[in-house]
Amino acid sequence: MTGLRFPRELADEMVAHVLEGRPNEACGLIAAQDGDVVHVYRMTNVSASPVRYALDPKDQLGVYRDLDDRGWELGGVFHSHTRTEAYPSPTDVREAREDVPYVIVSLAAEPATIRAFRIVKESWSADDGEIEEIPVEVLG
Repeated sequence: MTGLRFPRELADEMVAHVLEGRPNEACGLIAAQDGDVVHVYRMTNVSASPVRYALDPKDQLGVYRDLDDRGWELGGVFHSHTRTEAYPSPTDVREAREDVPYVIVSLAAEPATIRAFRIVKESWSADDGEIEEIPVEVLG
């Protein structure tokens, strides 16, 4: 995948979800087909923290089943940074566990900023890795 293309309504839905989650970080999963975002799954941040996020494993399994049922791929994981730029923190890198884009929505300024990154690690248990930015395009 060379980039992510969001229809305007799905980018707006993702931003609305993270705005509603303040003061805590908000999170979710993204469904894609051929690089095009086709659905945004709003999820609960079970960490309930302004500086960390964690997806509910039970909800995550339900999303994976829905992706399989619809023939979609996991297009990415998204979360917000409520006060910092849209760039992976050391915690984001340490916690990365999937070879998918990590989308960060920064609420540090108006309007919100959406950026995506691939986090490349020698093993998923490694604490560090390389960060590669992936282009994000909002259509419409």
